[in-house]
Amino acid sequence: MNSTNQTPSDESNFIQILVTAKAGLYFVNFIFITAMGILIIKTVRQNSNMKKEIRYILLCHHLLCSSLSCCFGTMLNAVQNAKVQTFWIWIIFGVQTAVGESVLITLALMALNTCFAVCQPLRYFALVHSFKNKVMVSIWVVTMLKALCLILVERTEKNPMDIYKAEASCPTILGGNFATISGIILISLLAATIIISYFFLCREGKIAGHFNNSNKKARKTIIIHALQMSFHILPPLIITAIGKEAKHTNIRFGAFVVFCFAQSFSPIVYGLRNKELKDKMCIRQDRCQYSNYSVNNNNIPPEVFITECSADRNAICQCTSEGPQRQ
Repeated sequence: MNSTNQTPSDESNFIQILVTAKAGLYFVNFIFITAMGILIIKTVRQNSNMKKEIRYILLCHHLLCSSLSCCFGTMLNAVQNAKVQTFWIWIIFGVQTAVGESVLITLALMALNTCFAVCQPLRYFALVHSFKNKVMVSIWVVTMLKALCLILVERTEKNPMDIYKAEASCPTILGGNFATISGIILISLLAATIIISYFFLCREGKIAGHFNNSNKKARKTIIIHALQMSFHILPPLIITAIGKEAKHTNIRFGAFVVFCFAQSFSPIVYGLRNKELKDKMCIRQDRCQYSNYSVNNNNIPPEVFITECSADRNAICQCTSEGPQRQ
C-alpha cells in the first residue's frame, strides 16, 4: 500500500486494521501456546528425572516466556485500540519487550546446553547444573533492567505521546538510535551463539558418525531446529533494523506474522517431537483414562479374567471388565 496516495482517514483505518489483526494473532497464539505449555510443563513436573534435566527446564521456561509475550502483546494492541493513557502503553510494552527478549535468550541457551551436553559430556553436569538457577534469575533481571533503561532513554529524547501517535500501526515504541543499536547487538550475539553451538554440535556428530547417509533423522532434526531458530531470530532483527518509517509498515507486519508462526511451532518442534517427552505424555494420558474409569466404576479397577483357550487355539479370548468373551 502506497502511503503517498493515502488520505489521513485511510491511513488511520489501515492502522486500526493492523492493530486489530496483531491483537487477534497474539490472542490465538496465546491460547495455543498456553494449552500446549500447560500439558508439557505438567508432564515434566510429574517426572522426577525430567524436571532435573536442564533441557526440559529451558523448554518449560521458553514456553512460559512465549505465552507471556503473546499475553502482553494482546494487551498492548488492545489498549492501543482503546487509546488509553500512553503511560500504560509504555509499561505493557516494556514488560513485553523484556519477555520477548527472554524467549530469544532461552533459545540461545537451549542450543548452548545441547552443545555442552554433546561436546563436553564429562564436564557438563558440574558446569551447567551449578549455574542453572543463577542463569534463570539473571535472564529476568537483565531483560527487565534493559527494557527499563531503554524506556528511560527514549523518554528523555522524545515525547511519548508523539511516539505513540507515530507508531500505532506496528507498536515498536523503542525506535530511537540507542534502542535500535542495542537491539541489533543483542540479537546478533544470540544468533552467533546459536550458530557456533550448532557448528560444534554438527562437527562432533560428524566425527562420531551420527550424520552419515543412513541417519536421516539426525539431519532432519538439525534442519528443523535451525529453521525454527532462524524464524525466531530473523523477524525481530528485521523489525529492529528497518526502523519505524511508515513505508516499512507492511514489512514489519510480515516479519511479525512469521515470528508468530515460529512461536506457535515451538511446542511442537521442541516438545512433541521429543520422543521421551511424548512417551511420558502418552503414559500420563493412559493414567488419566484409568483414573476416570475407576471413578466411573466406584473406584473398582478393571478385572482381568484368565480363561483357558481351546486346545486347537483357534478361539480368541477377550478380557474385559465384564468378564471373558469367546469368539
